[in-house]
Amino acid sequence: MSCITSVLYKLPHSKHFTRITSQSNPIVLKSLLQVPLSGGYIIMPFTISSESPLLFIQPDKVEVCPLVLSSTKRTQHAQMHTNEAAERANYTQAFNKVKHKLNGHLLQKVVLSRRLNIEQLQGNDAEQLFLRACQYRPNSFVALWNTPQTGQWLVATPEPLLEMHHHQCSTVALAGTLPWVEGEAPHWNHKNKEEQAIVARYIKQQLANVATNIHTSATYTLHTGNIQHLCTDFTFNLYNASDLPAVLQQLHPTPAVCGLPCDEAKAVIKEAEHSPRLYYAGFSGPIHLYNETHLFVSLRCMHFTSHSATLYAGGGIMPESLENEEWEETQRKMETIKSIL
Repeated sequence: MSCITSVLYKLPHSKHFTRITSQSNPIVLKSLLQVPLSGGYIIMPFTISSESPLLFIQPDKVEVCPLVLSSTKRTQHAQMHTNEAAERANYTQAFNKVKHKLNGHLLQKVVLSRRLNIEQLQGNDAEQLFLRACQYRPNSFVALWNTPQTGQWLVATPEPLLEMHHHQCSTVALAGTLPWVEGEAPHWNHKNKEEQAIVARYIKQQLANVATNIHTSATYTLHTGNIQHLCTDFTFNLYNASDLPAVLQQLHPTPAVCGLPCDEAKAVIKEAEHSPRLYYAGFSGPIHLYNETHLFVSLRCMHFTSHSATLYAGGGIMPESLENEEWEETQRKMETIKSIL
């Protein structure tokens, strides 16, 4: 039995958002290579599974709406029901597993994530949360999707995986994290610089297999919310628009959300993390919709109902990483999305 599938999304810096509705269930795909070339919206998990399938939404209706910012106040009734001591102990155990694997010198980097469960939310209408996220994160890609397979997810992410207009494409290598303090210049240490450089080298190498006219920017600091990252921009061309699925297959998951080498990092993540990521660290966005594609990595996200929410955050673990610093980084990242509740 089908039910209405809906997506709301806003591109960075936009004064409008787009509403997609479909009377049909999303199409379940087995691989990114099966992504249709017709216009629609794609929802990709971190890893495809029966619990988190790859979905393609074929719109019955697409509306572009003016962005009217939310006037609702944040709920005062959100209660943290996660046992903080247990959550911290779980992270310590996972961090130590990852560090042990890194010290074996096979792995260069592993991205370790965790979850935070919030219960007894009151008055959190999904669309109002979306509008509040647009208001608080104007420079981010904000998306709200609700499907029978996924439930409701809200994303407010700074990281594009791939954007395309005709055959002209762009992506970024975004990694390394510091708290943002107004008026203070960031001081990037070796760990952060190398963490981001790993991502940049990987993307350049992967693009060489499927793209042409690849150009790389200088690395710069990108401020987003209460944190800042190191970022390198890439622009490139595809030989044909039909090559897009192959490019996505090459890029996802990047070392910014997984690690390097990819397969070995995935195995460590599966062993170390206590719950599946589902759609956290996957990506979503309009694809071939009105001749444009805007796909963004699903960071700063939460899976929620009217009364509870599960928040996700992670950080890149390197051989020189310190546990307390990595824990605090996940705390700051979670605050980005928690601030809209």
